[in-house]
Amino acid sequence: MEQAMMANPRGYHAFLLTVRFGCRFTAEDKDVIRFLKHIFGHDFVRRFCILVMTCGDNFERESEETGQTFSQWCAEQTDVFQELLKECNNRVVLFDNVTRDEAKRNAQIDRLLAVVNGLQAQGHRYTDRNFELAQAARQRAVVESRKPVIQDYLLQETSLILQKLVEVRDNLHGQDPISFLQSLLQRCDRLKVDLLREDNGTGALGELRRRLAGVRNEVQGALSIHLALAEERRIIAQRQRDMIERQQRDMQLQQQYYQNQIALQNQQFQQNRAADSNNLAQQQQQFNAAESASQARQQELQDAIQAQRPAIDQSTQQFSDAYTQARTESNSSWLGKVFGFFRWLFGFGPR
Repeated sequence: MEQAMMANPRGYHAFLLTVRFGCRFTAEDKDVIRFLKHIFGHDFVRRFCILVMTCGDNFERESEETGQTFSQWCAEQTDVFQELLKECNNRVVLFDNVTRDEAKRNAQIDRLLAVVNGLQAQGHRYTDRNFELAQAARQRAVVESRKPVIQDYLLQETSLILQKLVEVRDNLHGQDPISFLQSLLQRCDRLKVDLLREDNGTGALGELRRRLAGVRNEVQGALSIHLALAEERRIIAQRQRDMIERQQRDMQLQQQYYQNQIALQNQQFQQNRAADSNNLAQQQQQFNAAESASQARQQELQDAIQAQRPAIDQSTQQFSDAYTQARTESNSSWLGKVFGFFRWLFGFGPR
């Protein structure tokens, strides 16, 4: 197409669309017209196209039986062909492409040129500028032609992603769900990049992109749930660690308190014990001093007794001698009786 446009920079007055008489104009033919519009622009048919209907000999044979003219036949057409006629503004020429009649062939060409001249009189040419303006439509047409293949590939990939997503939800893969879902999300993003590249800004793959976005949203939703659960588990674990640390600190404080109390009690006990030892030592010293004083006193008494013993022994001897004498002298006298009474009284013998 580009080479044809470059071959005639001034442009073209008309484009000929050939259709065969007797063949039903179907939806597939309509798709062909749509494709041509993508190539040459949306107003290409309305402004520049002329329908050339071949197999005119078949129409002539039918016309001999029915007496119907070609214009009448065109007016009776419906559906897709009628829409095409209206869009071409009824620019249609019947051609008998198998006739050997030179005059008939020339007449057909003259009718076609007359229609072309009618377009030429409007002053319009399909130029390279028109072709450039239809570039976006051509690109869209190319993308549309590849759309079934792209759609099958996308369906396969998204089905696999959704299958993996179900496995994650059922916990069948045995992997970390967050990292697995993140890999699925990255896979969706790569598919998105591929679709954008294939779409090439035409918008022809918009529906496929929306489907992919829906799948990605499901993966993102599952990932958000698992991230929230992981964050909740992290918070709970942190709270448990904080609680354990507080309990350990409290236990350490209590243990330190008890150790301090025990140390204080031991210190008090040692102080009391030292005080008791001092008191005991003082008491022992006092006792020893008292005992020493007592012994000294006893020694003094003994010394005094020893010192007085000769005098006592002398006094005793004197008393004994006196007693003996007195007893001898007055055993029979009243004085002897009295003396005997005192001897009995103080245990010195019988009365």
